[in-house]
Amino acid sequence: MFVKFILLFVFFNLISNASANSRFGELTEMRDEKMRGKDGQWVRPHPGPFIWNHIEKEKGKFTWEEADKYVVYAQEHNQTILATIWPHANWEQKSCKRKKARSPFGKKFTKYLSKPCSMDDYKTFLLKLVDRYDGDGSNDMPGLTKPIKYWDVMNEPEFKMFFKGSKEDFIEIFNFSSKTIKEKQTDAVIVMAGAAGMFPDNKRYWKSVLPKIKDHFDIANIHHISGPDGQCDKELWVDEFADLLKGVDVNKPIWLTEAMTCGPPVKAWVNAFLNGAELIIDVGVNAPGKKMSKKGRKKLNEFIAEYDGFTSIKSISERKVEFKYKDGSSKTLEF
Repeated sequence: MFVKFILLFVFFNLISNASANSRFGELTEMRDEKMRGKDGQWVRPHPGPFIWNHIEKEKGKFTWEEADKYVVYAQEHNQTILATIWPHANWEQKSCKRKKARSPFGKKFTKYLSKPCSMDDYKTFLLKLVDRYDGDGSNDMPGLTKPIKYWDVMNEPEFKMFFKGSKEDFIEIFNFSSKTIKEKQTDAVIVMAGAAGMFPDNKRYWKSVLPKIKDHFDIANIHHISGPDGQCDKELWVDEFADLLKGVDVNKPIWLTEAMTCGPPVKAWVNAFLNGAELIIDVGVNAPGKKMSKKGRKKLNEFIAEYDGFTSIKSISERKVEFKYKDGSSKTLEF
């Protein structure tokens, strides 16, 4: 029992220390020079190259060139990758005559978004993927120096635009993926598929699903995208998400892995941190949807440069917070 406690303590310290090195990141797209992320921060390629349909275009034929480019770039710029796994391949889903779906990312993504026909075929892909980037010295990408340890399994499954399947299908895929990854990579950190906000439909979906997957992820994950009416949640949904997690007895760190605002971004980011977010990943300058103003972007970049790397945050007054750092120092911010 004591040994188990020590292992859990070390594991959660690894998660905490990793996020404490940088508290910020961006969605990235290698084809856009402005969407490649900042040096020394987190990156979440989106949709990214870790798509079954891209890597195994035909059964048994694996192509790693695109995924390797992201990993090499991240290594060269000291970025930490949060890799999103998409469990769909055209050839595989054709094999059991799945229905085509409307691709959320255009023709270069995949024509199918359903549960795999064969979980064995999916497992073969998943093991190959993890094996190439786990850094264990066997079958690794040539020149790998910074392994991928953080795996985001699927994306906003409650939206049919990203997943054409039932809750039960999602639960099966998610838990299967988590078990497979951790069997291959014991130090892997599994991130929950991001919840697409905390609107009533989202809450109902995750209230049902979370109790069935909570033993298979390490990081809880929320997204904040402003709706068609342009409105934003002032805490970027983190407070309501934290309440939902508590209500289903989930005690996990919270990451906000898609953050879009339509108001002063620094204020929103601070509110999100105060309400429990440990990491915030911005959607990026050229992401679809409402754009951050140039003034807001400038202030956010200055905030990140000045306050990144903090270990804790606390409110001093209504518009003043204090950040503390590993070396015992502190900084205050009026916002």
